[in-house]
Amino acid sequence: MCTRGATRYEATDVMTCPRSHDESLLCDPHGRFGPPAAVRDLVARRPARFRGRLACVRTLAAPGGPRFEAELSDATGSVVLVFLGRRSIPGLVPGTVLEAWGTPRAHRGRTEVLNPFYELLASPDDAEPIRPARDQRSDQ
Repeated sequence: MCTRGATRYEATDVMTCPRSHDESLLCDPHGRFGPPAAVRDLVARRPARFRGRLACVRTLAAPGGPRFEAELSDATGSVVLVFLGRRSIPGLVPGTVLEAWGTPRAHRGRTEVLNPFYELLASPDDAEPIRPARDQRSDQ
């Protein structure tokens, strides 16, 4: 999905990392996004939480202003995170692992989320391997 002019990260094994802090710190106080879902399970117009690794990022010039796009991938598929009015976002670089919250939509043959909430979980420079996500309910 990454096109000419995009910064690309080639990942052979995309996995997500476990939660490392208290759930009360997250920006979903009413629990409307639920537990993290696989990217392939995202449904248009239904709020969701999902995790993955950024495969590529790019900035586009648009009539209404700049648009920063980041393609988030997991083992099941990819979704494009779109930040309107932004040319770049510190920390969002290819290889970064993050968890995002938002409402997906189908647009021009792809799934995208406009201006999602997000939390950085691991940077591309982290020395530790990224482990699969664990079910939070089994830990309690």
